[in-house]
Amino acid sequence: MASQVRTTWLGRLLASRTALLVQLLILAFLLFSFGREFARNYTIHQEITDLEAEKVSLEAQNSDISALMNSVQTETYIEREARIKLGLAKPGEKVVVLPGSQISKNTSVTEDGANVFLTSEDPVDLSSIANIRKWWYYFFDTNKFEMIKYYGNTSVR
Repeated sequence: MASQVRTTWLGRLLASRTALLVQLLILAFLLFSFGREFARNYTIHQEITDLEAEKVSLEAQNSDISALMNSVQTETYIEREARIKLGLAKPGEKVVVLPGSQISKNTSVTEDGANVFLTSEDPVDLSSIANIRKWWYYFFDTNKFEMIKYYGNTSVR
């Protein structure tokens, strides 16, 4: 019976070395293709996971920006910024300017029910200050130098 299997064309095909080599090459090609597709699928899923995490992060950042935008548009924020940066006061309030002392920008004191807003010195014309004088302020008069820095003169570092 064994001789009968070898005499059929299928038996001869399975018994030949070239057919075996061709079958192994086909198997290797299929395994290589499957492995490449598996790796590609894995990287696609990894990118999807990364993009979903970035989406969550951007949504949180967007909600923070929206909340900040809503708080900046309120009347109390605008009033507070006008008091701090421009030294404005409501009718009936007193504005006190204390020269030569270092005062925080947000300091406000109540005096007999009336609000008093404290500011630093009046703004100076920054273009009229010589660079050597700015350096002098940097080393010897830090209050004036901080004021120059606060008003945005970028030539002083």
